[in-house]
Amino acid sequence: MQTLHAPISRQTQTALQLLGQLIKAARKERGLSQTDLAMRLGLGRHTVMSIEKGDPKVAVGAVFEAAATLGVPLLAEDEHGLARLSSAVAGLAAVLPQRAGRKKPVLDDAF
Repeated sequence: MQTLHAPISRQTQTALQLLGQLIKAARKERGLSQTDLAMRLGLGRHTVMSIEKGDPKVAVGAVFEAAATLGVPLLAEDEHGLARLSSAVAGLAAVLPQRAGRKKPVLDDAF
């Protein structure tokens, strides 16, 4: 049985490929083979190959863990930066509505 995947935008594909290239460069810079990195991550070598190619079907957690293991910054340069970003997002989330969606229109039935 074939699984259908939603198409992804060109921007997303480019970002995935760029992140994969950064991960590959960091791996090579550290003198690690794909097999070495796979063992450190508890993944298969083919998954590491897919990460480095920017395959959108790889779990985001696996991609982030590969990046973190190799020191590739994602949302911030370090844990302190992540903590600051997390606090800022939490503050923003506190002022946003609890639910998203359109307001129900008020019908004027007086005619």
